[in-house]
Amino acid sequence: MKKNRRILIIAGVVCILAAVLAGAYWNTRQEPGSLQLSEVDASRPLAEFHGQPVYVKDVERHMYNHAAAGQSNQQTAEESLTEILQNMVLYEEAIRLGYAATQSEVDALVENSKQAYATPEGKEMMDQYCEEVNLTIDEYFKYLEEQAPRTIARQKLLDAVGKEYCEDHGLNFTKVNPPKEMIDARDAYVAELFAQAQGDIIYYTTGT
Repeated sequence: MKKNRRILIIAGVVCILAAVLAGAYWNTRQEPGSLQLSEVDASRPLAEFHGQPVYVKDVERHMYNHAAAGQSNQQTAEESLTEILQNMVLYEEAIRLGYAATQSEVDALVENSKQAYATPEGKEMMDQYCEEVNLTIDEYFKYLEEQAPRTIARQKLLDAVGKEYCEDHGLNFTKVNPPKEMIDARDAYVAELFAQAQGDIIYYTTGT
């Protein structure tokens, strides 16, 4: 029983790392872009949504986290920028619709991660990540707690979209191996939401 519980905890922290660090809930469907981060002034934003800027360092971290989360496809800088902006738009919509994270939800997510760190497997995984991104474990948990409200709110909205689709189409809603039709419907929802927000997004260097 204890061994099974440990496996569940480790599996949970993998999901936490994938969701919070990579922020990837869907696959961006676009051709590789021409954004070259090495040619951009890192002190200036790449884009902005409702006063929230996105810098080179944000895209670089997102690209690394995408790879660290085990994503099979390698992201371009432009795809990462798009995904960051999608997350911003999705979070704003989640708050508007009343899907804000509660403090107990944030505390539970952080506590699950700390429990995972208490296991040899979890400690090895998180120490390796922290070393590669030059963070202490305390800084990692602080970053996790800062990002958790956004991650939870976005996921609650996506779950609601998925549940509604499954109910309307007689499918069983599940977070583990969800129906492909549900994933496609959720992707379409995000794509439409992002398309509607284009007028509120300012691109400074990509020519988008």
